Amino acid sequence: MRALLAVCAVLATLVLAPSAQAEFGFLAAWGEQGRGDGQFESPGGIATGATGDVYVADTYNHRIQVFDPCRAFVASFGGLGADDGQLNSPLGVAIGPEGDVYVADTGNNRIEVFDREGGFVRAWGGFGTGPGQFRLPFAVAVGAQGDVYVADTDNNRVQKFDPDGGFLAQWGRFGSGNGQFDTPFGIAVGPSGDVYVADTFNNRVQELSPSGDFVRKWGGFGSADGQFRSPRGIAAGPSGDVYVADTNNARIEQFDAAGGFVRKWGEFGSGEGQFRYAAGVAADRFGNVYVTETFPNDRVQVFGDPPPTIADLLEAVQELSLPRGIAGSLEAKLRNASAGGPEASVAGKLAAFVAEVDAQSGGQIRAESAEQLVAEAERVDGGPGCPAP
Repeated sequence: MRALLAVCAVLATLVLAPSAQAEFGFLAAWGEQGRGDGQFESPGGIATGATGDVYVADTYNHRIQVFDPCRAFVASFGGLGADDGQLNSPLGVAIGPEGDVYVADTGNNRIEVFDREGGFVRAWGGFGTGPGQFRLPFAVAVGAQGDVYVADTDNNRVQKFDPDGGFLAQWGRFGSGNGQFDTPFGIAVGPSGDVYVADTFNNRVQELSPSGDFVRKWGGFGSADGQFRSPRGIAAGPSGDVYVADTNNARIEQFDAAGGFVRKWGEFGSGEGQFRYAAGVAADRFGNVYVTETFPNDRVQVFGDPPPTIADLLEAVQELSLPRGIAGSLEAKLRNASAGGPEASVAGKLAAFVAEVDAQSGGQIRAESAEQLVAEAERVDGGPGCPAP
């Protein structure tokens, strides 16, 4: 049933445009303090892969944990140590364009790269202040072309590397001027290629070009909209919006690509949509926002737009002005999905139906949507349609 509901949500986006949808908000949460699978010890960075998998830097368990889109534990890798593939208090994680996993191995002052299965690929770094060396790298981000950006936190700078770890550039030093930093905790790369830095103790975000030129800044100390108190995590969504974990204000703030305030959510606490020390933030290509919290909540929360309900879709079908027979067939399939009937688990049947409708409606619904629907059905098993955690 979940697969068909996911397809229905995509169909609504592509061709139905339902009139009413629930507001952006809390969707799910998982995790608790501990060392077992799906438990955390002050998780830091978080990242999402192209298939919807979620990667969490489980900092004081010295590992990366991987979860599927439905929050089910998939794997973990790492373990305390300084050998290849081991980790010491990792705080940052990012996914490269080919699916490799980049980890800011903070306590070992290096970057480690793993393949999709958690196999060690390469590492670079070492303690120091020279090019390619680090003093507590807190975060890592990877651009669309594979360039790697590191928030070299205790050196108050950003370093840039090629995909193999070759040093390319560095910029920044301690200070509060443009392009200067005071203990930067977070880093992200937007779809334009610009780099966003959570300049933590300057209580601001700085935006830099891929070559390190200062572009703009926003923020300032406070609790008003657009202000910060020790922002930590930062992420850029596919539309260019920027999400900031405003840690000591116990909230997430969302901005447009130019730093314009969009919205905020959260308050101090341990309930749904509340935070106690929000640390990492990630935004997937479907508009969901993931947030890690350190001790004592030790969990991941997910926020986003729920898909339309069956009732929404039925209403939209009636407004679509499809031929009566086609509309009736689609309504029957939607009602069947709502009731959990025999078609509810067969996403391909709905995709074939879309192609059939295309043939009968003179192109009102594009036949090529079928492949897109099937792909979404395979991917979206995770979202609000997943079982409750």
